[in-house]
Amino acid sequence: MLQNIHDRAQGIFAWIIVLLIAVPFALWGVHEYFDPVRKVVVADVNGKEILDREFRYGVQQQRNQIRAMLKQDIDLSFMEKEIKERTLTRMIEEEVLVQISFNTGLRIGDALLARRINEFPAFQDNGVFSQTSYQRFLDSQGMTPPDFEMQIRRSLLTDQFREGVLRSTLLTKHDQQMRTRLEEQRRAVSYLLLATSQFKDTITSTDAEIEGYYNNHKKDYMTTEKVSVEYVELIGKDLVSNEKIDEETLKKSYQDHLASFTTPAEWHVRHLLVAVDQTSPADKITAAKTKAQDLLAKIKAGQPFEEIAKQSSDDPESAKKGGDLGWFGPGLMVKPFEDAIKTMKAGELRGELLQSQYGFHIIQLLEAKPEKIRPFEEVRDQLQQDLIKEKAEAAFYEQQEQFSNLAFENSNSLEPIEKAFNMKRKTTELFDRNTVGKDLLANRKVVEAAFSDPVLKEGFNSEVMDLGDQHVVVLRLKDHEEAVPKPLAEVKDQIVSTLTTQKAKEKALALGKTLLDEIKQKGDPQAAVTPYKLTWQPAKWIGRKETAIPFNIVREAFKMGQPAEKNALYQGVELPNGDYAVVAVLAVKEGVESSPAVTDSKTPDPKQQEQMYQQRALGETEFQQFVQQLKSEAEIKTYPQNIF
Repeated sequence: MLQNIHDRAQGIFAWIIVLLIAVPFALWGVHEYFDPVRKVVVADVNGKEILDREFRYGVQQQRNQIRAMLKQDIDLSFMEKEIKERTLTRMIEEEVLVQISFNTGLRIGDALLARRINEFPAFQDNGVFSQTSYQRFLDSQGMTPPDFEMQIRRSLLTDQFREGVLRSTLLTKHDQQMRTRLEEQRRAVSYLLLATSQFKDTITSTDAEIEGYYNNHKKDYMTTEKVSVEYVELIGKDLVSNEKIDEETLKKSYQDHLASFTTPAEWHVRHLLVAVDQTSPADKITAAKTKAQDLLAKIKAGQPFEEIAKQSSDDPESAKKGGDLGWFGPGLMVKPFEDAIKTMKAGELRGELLQSQYGFHIIQLLEAKPEKIRPFEEVRDQLQQDLIKEKAEAAFYEQQEQFSNLAFENSNSLEPIEKAFNMKRKTTELFDRNTVGKDLLANRKVVEAAFSDPVLKEGFNSEVMDLGDQHVVVLRLKDHEEAVPKPLAEVKDQIVSTLTTQKAKEKALALGKTLLDEIKQKGDPQAAVTPYKLTWQPAKWIGRKETAIPFNIVREAFKMGQPAEKNALYQGVELPNGDYAVVAVLAVKEGVESSPAVTDSKTPDPKQQEQMYQQRALGETEFQQFVQQLKSEAEIKTYPQNIF
């Protein structure tokens, strides 16, 4: 049969065979090209995609920052939408800044990047950068060093651009005066507070209202989607055996690594150099040698080496120290110099000059430490441990390849890996997307894999994840609890509280607007509130940074215009807690520049500090306007269905 095919594999018949074989392979290749691991895009900025993975990491960072600021681990689901919106805005703004920075030629060098990473307190151990701490942090965040370094590069790049805008901002004398008039302005303010708490006791909600609210807001009362996974893991340290290494192997390893058990000799030397280039004319070399001989004669005659070196040595760095070169080991000095000191005794002054390519040296060996080699018996146990560890590492990398192949070839089951490695799968408890767990679940890479589409929706094994420190793991879904509405009975009290607060806010708002209308119509603020047994707060002169009055009232008071004489302005404002306030601005005083304070040279000038603050504030405003301009000119697409 095969011979017949071979005989006929000519001309058109051969081409038909080639096409029949090629088509399936071509289609398979096309399928692989168009159906890789699916990526989810949350936004697109001038063609640069912001992926769901990056976005979710940013959201988690935002949550962590809020919890750190509040100093407590609280459930932030009530502000999830705001966190996501803020994160998306920040990532889009960062991307337009990175793009304009690259377009204008700004770059972050490797040296600056390394220095900045080394300065992170989280990566330091006793004030020194620790590679172990660095890798542990990246593993916990499910990041690789290139990913993290790119993130830092982007951050440094945008900071660089931002600082450029801030420092180029000009603040004229007129600008300073205008800002001072506004920022130091003071206003006489009184206000009337309508607290929702004074209405709550009069409010009730019917069962129909409660049920209706529940039906319309079920998405606000959902359980948290959770999963548990089963997994198998290969860990290098588990492969360490108690097998003893034979003596011959230990001794061979000792000889192979003898350098690591050797402490090189060290010398503490003082020298004096009369410099001369060896390519100089003979008379110049002779003159330098004569000078050196004269100096050596003076030292031999008893004059202090240090003083002569300070005055006459052509090696400026050591001359400052009286010729002292400090301690050094092999290979740090030119060969003639090192060869000479090896023949000397501690305290000895070399009786003749030493010539090198740098000139003529006068040398004194102050102290010497001989080479030390740790004996075999002293390091035997260490050699044993190192060889066992090496064998375990070799076994790990050998088994890792098989582990990965089995996981890939059997994407619907962990059983082949269990059998091949004689291991048992482990399981986790149920956890959600935002979990900050222990052990395996402390790693963001694992949590993200558990909620990825291949694992959660398609039922496949995850990819084999390298968690660092010779630790790989593959997981698959065990249990899945979808987010569902909580029973009405469970959330009834929450709904009653929400409805009560809403109705109280509505009553406070309605009464506040009624009072505003009466005041504007009758011009008598006290008469308007007397029937309701309410009291105005005493009038007080306040600045923009007033803290004794609710912030929103202060902000509203400074947004209002300037009242005419004896004719106050009134405005209503809703407060974040649901209360309502009627604000009265009675008078305004413009800010004036203060006289320079008398300070000593060590105390910063408050006026200069204020000018710097004003300049930076103006720069921040210009920078934000610049960012908004970049965004308006950019082609930005967002995909809410992939975000919320």
